[in-house]
Amino acid sequence: MPVAAGLAWLIHFAKPRLPVYGWEKTSILAVGIFFAVLWVLALGEEFFFRGLLQQWMTGWLSSEWAGLLATSLLFGAVHLWFREFPNWRFAALAATAGVFYGLAFRQARSIRASMVTHALVVTTWRLFFCLIWA
Repeated sequence: MPVAAGLAWLIHFAKPRLPVYGWEKTSILAVGIFFAVLWVLALGEEFFFRGLLQQWMTGWLSSEWAGLLATSLLFGAVHLWFREFPNWRFAALAATAGVFYGLAFRQARSIRASMVTHALVVTTWRLFFCLIWA
């Protein structure tokens, strides 16, 4: 997350913000966001990108690193449509995050690891960088 946070700041994508709710309400919201992202967003995306595509790309390119990087770039590319097109900043952040999701998958050999990593990143982004509080 420090890499993504630094990149977000560097490309002027987001600035850190503290939630306006108290920490108790924010903690409950964080748990809700985490599980919603884990079972809805991360499950589908990680199954496709890490469970299928990363393994296929690794085989086609005959290199784990090349497969991971190619999959991460594709992961970033599908995020070009987030809120506006083309959203290069978000795509760059998604590609960077995709590297770390792919590393989690590669180390654990399970999409559960990449799903949890994905859910933690999105939850942190929603709580401390997104304007969902206004």
